[in-house]
Amino acid sequence: MTIKNLTTSLPPMPKIQEIIRIFGLSAKQQLSQNFLIDKNITDKICKKSGGFDDCTVIEVGAGPGGLTRSLLTSGAKKVIAVEMDPRFYPALKMLEESSGGRMSLIMANMMDVDEAKLLRDAGAETTNWKDKSKVKIIGNLPFNVGTHLMLKWIRQIAPRQGLYEFGRVPMYLMFQKELSDRICAQVGSEEYSRLSVMVQQMCQPSIVYSIPGTAFVPPPKVDASVVAIEPRISPLGDEPVKDHHYFEFVCRELFSQRRKKLSNTIKTLGKDAESLLGDDIDPKIRTQNLQIEQFVKITNRYIEFPNKIAIDHLEFENDGKTKRKEEKLKERVNKINTRIEKEKKKQELILEEKKLKKEQREKEKQELKENFEKQEIEIQNLTKFDLEDKIDNEKEEEEEEINNSLLDSYKYQLKEALEKKEKIDLLKQKKLENKDIIDQDQLKNQYHQQNNNNKSYNIDDIDLDDDDDGENIDYDQFLNEHFKK
Repeated sequence: MTIKNLTTSLPPMPKIQEIIRIFGLSAKQQLSQNFLIDKNITDKICKKSGGFDDCTVIEVGAGPGGLTRSLLTSGAKKVIAVEMDPRFYPALKMLEESSGGRMSLIMANMMDVDEAKLLRDAGAETTNWKDKSKVKIIGNLPFNVGTHLMLKWIRQIAPRQGLYEFGRVPMYLMFQKELSDRICAQVGSEEYSRLSVMVQQMCQPSIVYSIPGTAFVPPPKVDASVVAIEPRISPLGDEPVKDHHYFEFVCRELFSQRRKKLSNTIKTLGKDAESLLGDDIDPKIRTQNLQIEQFVKITNRYIEFPNKIAIDHLEFENDGKTKRKEEKLKERVNKINTRIEKEKKKQELILEEKKLKKEQREKEKQELKENFEKQEIEIQNLTKFDLEDKIDNEKEEEEEEINNSLLDSYKYQLKEALEKKEKIDLLKQKKLENKDIIDQDQLKNQYHQQNNNNKSYNIDDIDLDDDDDGENIDYDQFLNEHFKK
């Protein structure tokens, strides 16, 4: 066995089918999970993706670890496996412990992960933008979130943020065939879409491997493809896109009527928007036949257009929904604080007015007492003042109780809003520190409990992957090491 094989091979481990059986794993339909369990296929994916020798790799959606194993045996320097489903923790933890320090497990939702911090912590190498990157990202993405994740990374390219702080990081992502075809579609084709323009303006996508649906467990109703998405050294266009939020907006609006003539479709961008076409873009052309460079040209002209539509920039940001929720929460806190202040001022004014009235009444009452004997005023007048005072006092007490109750209600609402804000701030802090969002201590306890339960399995019934190097392997010792508390 060569030195390289020694550093890239794994100790004998149960096959993925056995891992699924041992830990009672099953694909969740609501999470669009489909497993790749055939190592021949996962090995081929690594090969078709250009290999991972001496690379730091982020794997998205590691699942039971089938592709993770192939990445480790393909020569990857470091594999960062990201998985949000806690059911896979025991299987992935076992793989991490067997990797000789070449794998790290992150239990989190990839949409919430700070990729740059993840790579810095892993000691990833930064390369020049024109050079081949030593960082790669790969994933069998759930069909329901695949597009969102890809757009998250595409949006990081122009500002060189996240992944792209480390160079021109290529992505190798598995999508359903229909989506893969749209990403790689040529101008004028039926599949050519907003997604095609957004991806191809910044990257060069290509389908490197097709996978039949029958290769997955459970098998989906559609086939899948591995799409290589490599950032361009220079984006398409005569000049850089001036505002990527507006670029997405313009693409969306124009593709809303893809088969209509551009002279009609462009009217959705505002009054007199036909002028954006200038003399160099044919108004009779259809959106589906527009070159990517022409989308860039229209966008840059639109940014200077006096009748352009004001857009909600958060709609076109990766964490736009989160930011909008935070803004609404801040607005709610501010509104409640304003109500409390207004109510306090109102009560202060009412109390001041009552105080003045009371002083006036006391003055009148005193004058009446002083003149009582001289003017021979009936005693009933005095009693009338006393009775009115009593009624006023009772009213004041009642109003004060109502006002206090209202203030208490506002304060309770404020407390609830602040508690919610505190939770959001805590979650944001965890993301900044790149802590696993899922409680690791709880997962470790479950892992050890699972291992204790798994002691009842018959070792002879478990099928393991061999290294095929002729060595005698003590399978009992290997499994028992992993099934200890």
